[in-house]
Amino acid sequence: MFRAALARLDLAVFKSATLVVLAWTVSLGLALVSGDAVAGAPCPQVGFTIVEPHASPGTRPIKVGTHRTIYVQREPITKTSDIVDIKLGGNDYDAEIQLKFTPAATQRLIAATNNHAGRRIAFMFDDEILLDATIPGSNGFDAEGAQVSIRHGMASARKLMTAIRGCTNQTTDGRAH
Repeated sequence: MFRAALARLDLAVFKSATLVVLAWTVSLGLALVSGDAVAGAPCPQVGFTIVEPHASPGTRPIKVGTHRTIYVQREPITKTSDIVDIKLGGNDYDAEIQLKFTPAATQRLIAATNNHAGRRIAFMFDDEILLDATIPGSNGFDAEGAQVSIRHGMASARKLMTAIRGCTNQTTDGRAH
């Protein structure tokens, strides 16, 4: 009788140990898979795009606030991967984002803005408009880069800086790859 009870106890301990090992294996596998999903998360899209006055097949709608929709071109002028240098300045409330782009992106930005007085452009962070501005005169952007000033936008700018870390074409010393 004692031997039968001991055998049942050994079997129960073996089953418990097996279940514990199985549970740990499944948990570890799920942790690794979810870690890969986070590590492989896509980079957000940050850049300039043209704002059109009306919807068309070449535009997409973007909500601004709760009651306004604007239409931006589907193909942006610049993308996150075009950024070779980005710096955040300003104060606790107002943000100043200084950007430099690859030569090709710089040329696209100049072509899209220079000699286009009255053209509206937007600086976007995924589907959020951080700045919607009108080109005031014949000069738009130049080869030195761009500065985006956002009143009361420091929280959004910090969120952008964190989200694009490692996504730009910038090395740690500020040079393009």
